[in-house]
Amino acid sequence: MKTRVPTDRNSRAFSLIELLVVIAIIGIIGAFAVPAAGQLLKGSSLTQAANTLSDQTAAARQQALTRNRSVEVRFYRFGDPEQAGESAASPSSGYFRALQYFEIADGGIPNPTGRYVRFPNSVIMSSETALSSVLNDTANHPVTKPTPNDPDLPRGVGRNYEYVAFRFQPDGTTNLSPTGGPSNGLWFITCHLQTDKGKGTAGNPPPNFFTWMVDPVSGATKVLRPGVK
Repeated sequence: MKTRVPTDRNSRAFSLIELLVVIAIIGIIGAFAVPAAGQLLKGSSLTQAANTLSDQTAAARQQALTRNRSVEVRFYRFGDPEQAGESAASPSSGYFRALQYFEIADGGIPNPTGRYVRFPNSVIMSSETALSSVLNDTANHPVTKPTPNDPDLPRGVGRNYEYVAFRFQPDGTTNLSPTGGPSNGLWFITCHLQTDKGKGTAGNPPPNFFTWMVDPVSGATKVLRPGVK
C-alpha cells in the first residue's frame, strides 16, 4: 500500500518582491542607525577622555594633600606615527594627548607616582591659547623637553616628547596664578576630537568637546561637557 506524505499546499518561498521590500526596510533602518552609532562612539571617546583627565588630576591633588608634598601634573605632546602627518621623531608634529603626575621629592626631584594615561586615539587637547590656557602659560609653565632622568613613554615614543606642567601644593592649592596667565587667572584645557581640529575659532570650540577647569586657589577641578553634535 502506498502512503502519502502530507504536504502544505500553502507553503512557498519568498518572492522577489518580498525580498526587495525586506532589503529596503533594512536599508532604511541602517540609514538611521549608522549616524546614531557614530554619535555614540564620539560621545564614548570624549567621556572616556573627560573621566581620565578629571580622575588623574583629582588623584594628584589628593596625593599632594595626604603626602604633604607638591605633586606635578604633566601634559604630554608627541607625534603618533600611526596618525597621518605625525612623526614620532617630531613632538611638535603631534598633539597633547596624555598625562601623568609626579611627586616632588626632597631636592626637587620628580618621582613618577601616577601612571601614564593616554586619551583615546580620536581625542586631543587643544593647543589654542583661547581654548587651553594651562598649555599656553609660556612665561611660567613653558613647553619643556624631557631630561635623561625623565621616563620613556610607551608605544615607541621614548623621550621624543614635550610637556607642560603645573603643581598641586601640599595644601591642595596650585602654583597657577589667580590673576595672571593668558586668561587672567582662569585655567582650563579644552579637548576635542582630532577630526574636529580647525573647525572651531578663537574662543569658540569645535562642535564636539569638553573643557576641564581648575581653580588656582582651591585646586578644585570640574568638567564642562556640552552635548555631542
